[in-house]
Amino acid sequence: MAQYIENIVIGSPLVDPKELLAKDDKDWEEIEKDKTLFTNERFLPRLLVEIGAYKSVNEIRKNKPELVKELNDIDYIDKLKVSKKKFLWIVVGE
Repeated sequence: MAQYIENIVIGSPLVDPKELLAKDDKDWEEIEKDKTLFTNERFLPRLLVEIGAYKSVNEIRKNKPELVKELNDIDYIDKLKVSKKKFLWIVVGE
């Protein structure tokens, strides 16, 4: 796994993640693929703890209640701000 995660792909997306997260095949293979977490977890706080953006789910519940949600619908979340300097791109599939 990469030093840090910048992209999260949940389930089976309708569109190939590299089409959404990279500018071309080379960018995907050399940069973005290593910064992408592939998972079936849909509870956003658990994902944020897993990638190290927050220390605990309780911290998120207390300080960022708007992030306490399940990602069950097919979606593409562009630049979700999780801290002053950290953004995530999230692709939610079936």
